[in-house]
Amino acid sequence: MAEAKHSVDIKICDVAGCDKEYERSLNIKQVAQTTLKLKSNDLRNVHLCKEHYKEFKKETKTNRELDSVY
Repeated sequence: MAEAKHSVDIKICDVAGCDKEYERSLNIKQVAQTTLKLKSNDLRNVHLCKEHYKEFKKETKTNRELDSVY
């Protein structure tokens, strides 16, 4: 069986240059719409620390509001 890209022990943010512990996990398709630069693009889920999750929310605010209306 293939090993997962993220092991249970590693809890580091997937944004390039960040070594903080992650708090949220999002689908790669959601994060691809933002300007966040990832360490690897072959992941299914992206782990984000608190700061990068806040940045993600700011960048996707209008899209999320439109999705909630429709």
